[in-house]
Amino acid sequence: MTNTKPTMVTGALGAYQWLTTDQHDLDTLLQSCPQTFLGKYIAVTSLDSGPLNLNEQQKSAGWTSRGDIAYSPQVQSVDNLRHGECGGFDEWYVFESRLDLGQVWKGNSVFEAPLNRGQVSVFVNFLGFSLHDPSVQAMQALADLFWKQLEWILPESYIADGEPYLNFVSRDQLLFAAVRQALGGFVATS
Repeated sequence: MTNTKPTMVTGALGAYQWLTTDQHDLDTLLQSCPQTFLGKYIAVTSLDSGPLNLNEQQKSAGWTSRGDIAYSPQVQSVDNLRHGECGGFDEWYVFESRLDLGQVWKGNSVFEAPLNRGQVSVFVNFLGFSLHDPSVQAMQALADLFWKQLEWILPESYIADGEPYLNFVSRDQLLFAAVRQALGGFVATS
């Protein structure tokens, strides 16, 4: 019997296209599509479920940190980008120029307070966070909050490497097509 379970689901909302896959992780994305990051700037809102604490090498290379968000210098190589240290729960926003996002929102639940500019909710830390299954009410509520936040942050791309999904979102259609092709697999649309 053939396995028809999709390994990747894709969709679009507004200017953004997205994909969710349970077959790949951030490391695969870095190796197969480095153009997603090269020449750009990354804001890291989560590394292994918490803030990226910069080491001396990163500080010397130009990384900075404010409000529990780490900011890269312009990325020249993907080889030294810290990720997946304990199996994921990494969340990155990718920009064409530097942008200060504010601070990571502190609280027990993103549902307790309205999202405000300058306070960034971290979605990757919700187990099973994905954009492809609106039938689960809590996941749909998270997705709605995610899209609202994305509207004011306006990154070129967003990456969440959680459990069990890698979510990739981009408003760059050519980049999205390259990532989709590189990650391949049986694709279902949502």
